[in-house]
Amino acid sequence: MNWVTIDQEKCNGCGLCAKRCTRCFTNNDGVITVQADEECCNLCGHCVALCKPSAITHSRMDMNNFPSLGDPISYDPDEFIRFVRQRRSHRGYRNKEVPRGDLEKLIEIGRYCPTGSNLQTVQIKVITNPKKIKKLSDLTVEYFMEMINQADNKIKQLTSEGKPIPAELAARKEFADRYSRLGLAKDLGIDPILHNAPVVMIFHSPPSPSTPKDDCVIAAQTVVLAAMTMGLGTCYIGLLTNAALNSPAVQKAMDLPPENTAHSILVMGYPRLKFHKAVDRKPLTVQWEK
Repeated sequence: MNWVTIDQEKCNGCGLCAKRCTRCFTNNDGVITVQADEECCNLCGHCVALCKPSAITHSRMDMNNFPSLGDPISYDPDEFIRFVRQRRSHRGYRNKEVPRGDLEKLIEIGRYCPTGSNLQTVQIKVITNPKKIKKLSDLTVEYFMEMINQADNKIKQLTSEGKPIPAELAARKEFADRYSRLGLAKDLGIDPILHNAPVVMIFHSPPSPSTPKDDCVIAAQTVVLAAMTMGLGTCYIGLLTNAALNSPAVQKAMDLPPENTAHSILVMGYPRLKFHKAVDRKPLTVQWEK
C-alpha cells in the first residue's frame, strides 16, 4: 500500500521531494512519482514539509499537524547563549503545584525532538504523587547503602584472605563511598535524591537498534530549556537513573513497561533560590581539523 499521494494538479514539478527522499520519490523529467511504504518510508514528513503548493498527502501522518512555519524565527546568538547559561540544577523547590497544562505542554515539546532513525521510541512518565516520589527516593538510598555494604564486606573478606582488591571492586567502593551521606540525610528527614520536588519526569524507551539513550537525553534537555520559559527549575537525577538500571526494587516501584529502560530522569518545580550570576565552567577540549 502506498502511504503517499501527489495531487498532480497542484504539483509544480520542483522535484524537492525527490531530492530529499530518493528512496520513495522519483523525478522523471519533471513528473514526480512516489511509492512510500514500510519498506522505505520512516515517517519523517519532510516530503510534506518541503512541498510549498501542498500537493503531497501522507496517509500515516496527521495532515492537520503540519503548520506553516511562516517567516524564520531569529534569535540573537549571544542572547541565546546567555539564556543557556542561566540554566542551573535546582535542588530546592517551593511548595507550589505545577499546572497540569504546563506539564502537558512540556510533553508536547518533547514529542518533536529528533530521534535516531526517526524511530520516535521516547516515552515519558510524569509522577506528581508525593508518596510515590518519596518511595522512589527511599529505595534509591537503600540501593546505595546496600552497594556500600556489599563492597565493604567483599573488601574485608579479600583483605582477611590476603588477596588483592580487584580494580573494579575498588572503583565501585570509591563510587559508593561518595554517597555514604545519603543514609544520614534520609534518617534526618531530608530527601537527598529527589529533593521533595513536586514533579518527577522519567524519560524511558524500549530497546531500539538506533540511539534510545541519546533520544531520551535530547528530549529531556529540550524540556529543561522549555521549562525555564515557564519559570520552572529542573535537575537531572543520575542517582535514580543508576538505581533504576540495577535495583529490582526501584524498577518495580518505577513501574515502567517491562522491556523499557529509564535513560534520563528530571525533577522539576518552582525554584526556592534565585541565582544572580552565571557560573564558570572549564573550557572544552576542542580539536580543529581542515
